[in-house]
Amino acid sequence: MKHQISQLLFNRFRHSQLVLPAYNDSADFEWIRTQSGLPWLQLTINIPYQTILKEIPNIQALLTTHREEYGEHLGWQSFCLHGKSYDSTREDSYYNDARPYVWTQEAQKCMPDTVSYFSKHWPGNQYQRVRVMLLEPGGYIDIHSDYKQSELLPINIAITQPKDCHFLMEKYGIIPFESGRAYWLDISNKHIVFNNSDNPRWHIIIHQNLNNKEFQNLVVNSYKTMYNSLNENSHNYNI
Repeated sequence: MKHQISQLLFNRFRHSQLVLPAYNDSADFEWIRTQSGLPWLQLTINIPYQTILKEIPNIQALLTTHREEYGEHLGWQSFCLHGKSYDSTREDSYYNDARPYVWTQEAQKCMPDTVSYFSKHWPGNQYQRVRVMLLEPGGYIDIHSDYKQSELLPINIAITQPKDCHFLMEKYGIIPFESGRAYWLDISNKHIVFNNSDNPRWHIIIHQNLNNKEFQNLVVNSYKTMYNSLNENSHNYNI
């Protein structure tokens, strides 16, 4: 019954259309993050997703079922590249301890090229959790929101994106993920994910200190790029 209700919600959300707020030509990073009203922003950055994908088989035996105690999700698993430990995949308040966030030994051993990319090349230098997330074929993440305050916060990178796997936000519809695309998300919005395919969905979710000039410049440039790509007479994304 839980799966059927989730499927009904999924079908309702998927027909939504994202109507973008008016463009702000003086938008800075903080305004985009907290006041733009965007449910997501595609970041204009190239991700070495094929290199990352080659290393993912090395961690499959180490994956931890994510949020299993709720019984609300199916086939959702995780592994920390950077965190308290490779299997401490939940938020800090869940553990309530003083363990530091570090590049885990398991990640350095099993995914060295991935660790090297995020530690040396990604626009960020202070991380909380950086996690590989699996959604198995036929799996789903039930409808929920993660925060009360509306703001763009975690970055979600698609390493693989099966054709019939969709991430939907209430009122906004399907996020147009493709392999190698990175999106900055406002997950105060209710969202739901279904993998109605025969293939696993692999994503990486980044929580980082946003006080990084390189990342802030990326955000402002991505904001301008998104609006420049639209028809000047339309502010709609048909998704």
